[in-house]
Amino acid sequence: MNAYFTIVLIAFLLFFLVWGLGWLLELLSQVALQTTRKPGSRAWYGLVGPGVALHESSHALGCIFTGTEIVEFKPINVSVEGDQVVLGYVKYVNPPSVLKRTVINMAPVGVSLVLLTFFALAATYLIPDAHLGGEAIALLMDLVNVKTDPLLLANASYPLLVIGEFVYAFFYTFAELTVINPLFWIVAFLAMTIMFSNAPSDVDIRNALPGLRYIILFNFIWLAVAYFIPIAGILLFGLYELLAVMFALAIGFAAIAYGFFIMITAMGRLRTPYNLLPFVATIIAGILLSLFSTFSLASQTVIAVAVFAIIVVPLLMVDGFRAET
Repeated sequence: MNAYFTIVLIAFLLFFLVWGLGWLLELLSQVALQTTRKPGSRAWYGLVGPGVALHESSHALGCIFTGTEIVEFKPINVSVEGDQVVLGYVKYVNPPSVLKRTVINMAPVGVSLVLLTFFALAATYLIPDAHLGGEAIALLMDLVNVKTDPLLLANASYPLLVIGEFVYAFFYTFAELTVINPLFWIVAFLAMTIMFSNAPSDVDIRNALPGLRYIILFNFIWLAVAYFIPIAGILLFGLYELLAVMFALAIGFAAIAYGFFIMITAMGRLRTPYNLLPFVATIIAGILLSLFSTFSLASQTVIAVAVFAIIVVPLLMVDGFRAET
């Protein structure tokens, strides 16, 4: 094994991991978050609707990109057809090209990846002395140059170490926003929304499967090339390195999305107005820590979120506080 092989493997595996995490979040929302079982409700439009709209808009962008005719486009729509609820759709003339069908049906993955990367970097620029954007570029160049350094190329674990350090820097930088900053919650909500949009439907998977097989086959071939002839990576200059960095950021954002989803779900399981207590306690803790604590900004965020857990768990254990199911 060598470092370039590891980079290709990371990009390959993280692609499916990010896609799978979007699908799992959608499934968990249907199982655990009661409001998402009621399409068309106010809570549904607030929590799930934006993700549905983004998902269908991504398909529409895929149609535009491939020159496919769009027959009808409703980014968000709640209607009952037989025993199914239709939540937005894009009707288009199905192209004969496998490549075009793959692009259209996998467009939500690409769009969500770009948006997750953009928001991940943009959010950190709101923090004084944060240089995550510059670190992302430095990481990309570092990974690209691995092939030219015999010592680094021989160290198969090197990409894992530098990417892991970068993801940690992302978490730390995001935590520096602190819970008393509205942007902390806005970014967390956007993360959840984008992850919802990333979730593939059964139709998406079925239509994209032929092209997906070619992608998987090419990746296995290129893994073999990377293993035996790593210098050949210059033929795809920076491609897998860029994907590895972007997917690493996407994984970081996915973790934030899941954290926010867990908080929303926990609050949704409590009766009104008790469901507001954990959130209010978190904000109060954040304010007090900001005023009187000597902890770092990131540590203040961790402590404030811990307060949420300390408040919400006992409430969920008492029947009188839990919402009726």
